[in-house]
Order: sequence, then structure tokens, then C-alpha cells
Amino acid sequence: MAFVESVMPRWWKVSEGPQMRVENNTLSQIAKSQRVKNVVSGTCGGISLVAVGHPFDTIKVKLQTQCSRTPLYTGAVDCMRQTMKMEGFNGLYKGISSPLVGQMFNNACLFMTYDEIRTAMMARNGGSPLSTGQTFVAGGLTGAVVALVESPSDLFKSKMQLQASANTATSVQYTSTFDCVRHITQKFGIRGWYQGFWGTALRNCVGNALFFSIYDTTLKRIDVNGERKASSLFVAGATAGFGFTCGVYPIDTIKTTLMADSMCRRERQYSGVIDCARKLYAQQGWRAFMKGLTPSLVRATPGCGLLVVTVEGVKRFMDTV
Repeated sequence: MAFVESVMPRWWKVSEGPQMRVENNTLSQIAKSQRVKNVVSGTCGGISLVAVGHPFDTIKVKLQTQCSRTPLYTGAVDCMRQTMKMEGFNGLYKGISSPLVGQMFNNACLFMTYDEIRTAMMARNGGSPLSTGQTFVAGGLTGAVVALVESPSDLFKSKMQLQASANTATSVQYTSTFDCVRHITQKFGIRGWYQGFWGTALRNCVGNALFFSIYDTTLKRIDVNGERKASSLFVAGATAGFGFTCGVYPIDTIKTTLMADSMCRRERQYSGVIDCARKLYAQQGWRAFMKGLTPSLVRATPGCGLLVVTVEGVKRFMDTV
């Protein structure tokens, strides 16, 4: 209610009579309804994104973290071929439980938080739409909040994707995503969930600022009549996904590398984001930050288009119920 009261027109607060209480309750119901729609639509969007994009994410993570001196894969196609040869088709979906559950929460949190921040900023604008710069700021603030939810799910996903398969000489450390969560929690506590958090936070702040500002700008240009057709939403979402990936990929590589490092602090190769960036550059130069870019773009571009179409489609469906 504190948020609802902050965006209410001042004249609604003049009287404490029955009229004011009716208006107040109505506004509260609308706000809650909007939040529910954001949560449900974001959850459905997350499911669609993971279902389509997880195999490409697995390839991306393996390419980002392979040793530069003795690489296992020559490229994205070779990585996919070797993964399917050694682990079968299921190997491409290894660790999907964590991102599936994680993306449901992440996107529910993402769209709800962005809508709350955008609404609050519009209220300060006197109800006027946000400028591109303000949308950029709103997206960045949203990314900071979502990082608190997304960082743990990213960690568990990466650990599952990178552990050796049962067909290799090295034994499997975690039997499932939930076993991974249990093992890390028992040995390292909740703090262990947030290994690589600052990499995730930095990526999300910059990435979501780019995503929402590019999406908003693109949609305004291609949907001048405001019809919000599925094709326009898909193009705007795909363009935003492309911009997100290209804009933060070096940061994403650092984030993944930090998460792939040892869970034990004394055994870690990197002390933090800056130390990781410095050592990666010393090993391979700028190319170290771009490994796995192709499968990441293949995943993010149509995936984000599908994400936006799903989110908007679910909202429209809920409006008719």
C-alpha cells in the first residue's frame, strides 16, 4: 500500500470519508491485478525462453570456460557434436532444472520490478511516458534487483553444465540440480549461492538497461499505430536481446568464469571481477571475452523475441478472463 499511496493523486488524500476509501480500494485492486499479471506472464515467458534457449546456453558456458591452452572444442558446432556424442541429446539440457525454476522467478521479478519502477518514475513525470534515458535508468535499477534472484540459479546451472559426464573418467559431483543446491548449501551456506554475484549484478544492470531502452525505442519505431502486433513485439524483443547480448558479453564471460571457479575460497584462481578480467586478458587478449558469442546470440535473439510475445500474450489472455 505504501507504493500505491505514493503514486495516488493528492486530491484522493484530502478526505477520509467513504468516497475516498472506495477510490483507494479500487486503485489497490488494480495495482494488485497488474502485479499478478506481471508475475504470471513473466513466469510463462521464462519457461518459453529456457525451453528454446537452454541447449545454446550449455554450449556457450562450455566454450567460455574451457582452458585456453588445451581447448576441448574448436567452436560451437564441435562443442555441440562432442556433447551429444558423449552425453547424448540430454547433455544439451543438463542443469535445466535450475534455469527453468530460476527463469520463472527471474522473469516474474524482472517484469514486476520494471513495471513498479517505471510507474513510480512516470508518477514523478506527471504521468508522461519515460524518455529513452529514463527507460535506461529504470532497466538498470531493475537489473540490480533481479540479480539477487538470478545469481544463485545461474551458479547452480553453471555447476551442472560444467561437471564431467558419467561417461568420463571423472566422477559426477552432483546427481541433480537439487543435489547441487543441497551440497553447496551444506558446505558453504547461503553465501555459497552468491559466488560470482558482482559479475551477475554488473551484467544485469548494464544488460537490462540496454534491453528495455532498445526494446522501447524499437517498438515505437516499428509500431507507430500502437497495435502491438505479435510480429512487432517479436522484432523489438529480438533486437533488444541482440543488443543485450552484444553489450554485456564480456561481462557475462567474466561472470561465468567466476562461477566456474572453485567453491573453496583458498583454491580460487580469481579474487573478483577485476582480477578475473585482468587474468583472462593476459591469457588470450580480447578474444578471451568473446568465446561462445555465436551460440549466445542464436539463443538470445529469437529467445527474447519469444519471451516478449509470450509475456504480452499472457497479459492479453488474462485481461479477457
